[in-house]
Amino acid sequence: MQLSLRYLSSRSDEWKALVQKLDNLLCNTNERKVKVCCARETVPKKTVPGEQCDICTDYPRKCVFDFKLEMLKSDADGRRADGRLRSVLAYNGTIPGPPIVICEGDELVVNFKNKITGKMTNMDGSSSVTTLHFHGIREKTRPWSDGVPFVSQCPITPEGQSHPKNHNPFPFPYGFNTDVDGAPAGTYWYHSHVGAQRTNGAYGALIIKEKGTSIIKKNIIDDASNTLVLQEWYESSTNQVPVSLLINGNGRIGELMNTGDDEQITAHLKGKGAVFNLTKNKHFDPHNFTTNYTEFHVKPGYQYRFRVIGAISQNLPLRLSIESHTFTAIAMDSLNIQPVTDLTDLWLAAGERYDILVKTTKEQDKLGLAYKIRVLGFTDQPDNKCPLCTIAWLKYPKQRIDPIYVTDSNCTGFHLHSTPLRTLNPVPNKYTAWKNRIQYPHWKNSSTIGDIFIADLRAIKPEPAITNLANTQYIEFDGNITFNGLRMSYPPVPFLLQDPTDKTDRCGSTCKGHPPSTTCTTKNPANCSANDYCKCQHVVKEPWAPGWWVEIVLVNNGHFRTAAHPIHQHGGWYWVVGEGQFEIDINSTYIKHLDQNNCAAKENCLPRNIYWPPAKDTIQVPPGGYVIIRTHLDNAGTWIFHCHINYHVTIGMAMVLQIGELKQQDWCTK
Repeated sequence: MQLSLRYLSSRSDEWKALVQKLDNLLCNTNERKVKVCCARETVPKKTVPGEQCDICTDYPRKCVFDFKLEMLKSDADGRRADGRLRSVLAYNGTIPGPPIVICEGDELVVNFKNKITGKMTNMDGSSSVTTLHFHGIREKTRPWSDGVPFVSQCPITPEGQSHPKNHNPFPFPYGFNTDVDGAPAGTYWYHSHVGAQRTNGAYGALIIKEKGTSIIKKNIIDDASNTLVLQEWYESSTNQVPVSLLINGNGRIGELMNTGDDEQITAHLKGKGAVFNLTKNKHFDPHNFTTNYTEFHVKPGYQYRFRVIGAISQNLPLRLSIESHTFTAIAMDSLNIQPVTDLTDLWLAAGERYDILVKTTKEQDKLGLAYKIRVLGFTDQPDNKCPLCTIAWLKYPKQRIDPIYVTDSNCTGFHLHSTPLRTLNPVPNKYTAWKNRIQYPHWKNSSTIGDIFIADLRAIKPEPAITNLANTQYIEFDGNITFNGLRMSYPPVPFLLQDPTDKTDRCGSTCKGHPPSTTCTTKNPANCSANDYCKCQHVVKEPWAPGWWVEIVLVNNGHFRTAAHPIHQHGGWYWVVGEGQFEIDINSTYIKHLDQNNCAAKENCLPRNIYWPPAKDTIQVPPGGYVIIRTHLDNAGTWIFHCHINYHVTIGMAMVLQIGELKQQDWCTK
């Protein structure tokens, strides 16, 4: 009853009054079965339709969007994808879904309805239940709005279907307060967190605009419409052969397209890389396309801010470059970084975002063809084979586009194997690239060419308390697509809503005591073997300790044909303090030995940068290597921590980072 009332809180005034009365009662009792939060708005907000919130005002607003997720066909403008007819999932009828653009100080409310009808068969067999996740948002006072099934909520059943536990005829009100929920200005995105739904179109851009002036906004054209949402697109919802790339939901397929068998598809999904066969595209007509490439319009002599979102589903990182232009990276995963200038190429893996500045040329062929924004990926990533590519147009005044241009199966003109001049965030699967990278501060010299990795970037401000460590955890990936040999299973009652906590099938680490006097114990299933994996409810439990941090050393032990797993943390950013790669196969025992015995202090022996480290919420962990991250223990809740390759998280490459004793938290805005 209590949970249902919370879901109804966006309805009538009578419901709102009842819910507020109940909230006040529940927020002042220690015997709560469901954790809810008092609504303590210090500044009243004017409620406006969300579509009006893209222009910032000098007063805070409550921006309300109405979303529905439907199963449709790619048969109408806004969701034609690459021009082939197939089943899709679309928010409000479009792929990507409508852009959510709000401003600093605003509150977001998305009244969400599950309108999936019929039977949408996803590759992983997932049903028609769904959730909505705001990728990158901390949800600091609303952990139930994180949108992860059986972690923060029960999944939402389709409207009209009865379910004894969570049937609800009203919309589910997702949202956050930008000023209290840990949502600074930046580039985010949203997507379903159920099965393969985002693979089939259930995703969109989420932009929080800066309100006042800043060093980044000064003299820069910052239009949220200059956003590129990148995704690979598949043969169908059940046939996971990647056949095209989409920019803002738009793409084309030429005369030939990929096809493959079960063995090739399995290799692709596992992240090992696959070389697909080519077959004739029976729908190809070189003079008649039903889709167009995305166009971006610019003027000479300006700087434009472009936001790039990696809405990538599987292990298919994508490389972006702009014909006859270089660019400057100014932010990644929503937060600003020290600018990296004169870049020619940028790689993104699943879940990553970058903000770049493009300086338009003063001299250009005003009567010529528009410039191509090129996006390229390889289905066989380890060997850079089997390319997929697409474009968007960067169009100056009086330039023209070629209406019948289509990329071919060889990606002619995309410089497949030549070495780019300055590349940010290359896929870290080649030791020689890591060894020969441009390290900090040498990349500040824009004439220095080579690869620039995340660990060598710097934030624009320090994190003074980042040396206050509660404990260090080591998480190892192996060929079974696990964390420490464990695959995640989920409880029937979401972790966040359990009171008391059900520990029957729990595994993982439990850390007790307040830092610095924290002690950790590990519990794993008794039937695990060295050559197999176990399934359990994998939880790393840490104390709620503002001002203190947990350190996690991520170890990717595979060296040959292993994915550079993009690891994503919900509930906030982590700060990347270390990264390394080896020419040999490694494991956590090897890394622990180097970290705990290879120096006089007998701890933290691996190199760490605690001065201005960059923040991320998704990072690729190099095969045969490691990444060291630190997370602030100030956000109470249960936060999933997972590989963002869709197949990997679906089969269980995930765990929950629990911060605090849940029954002690009220999650109210202080």
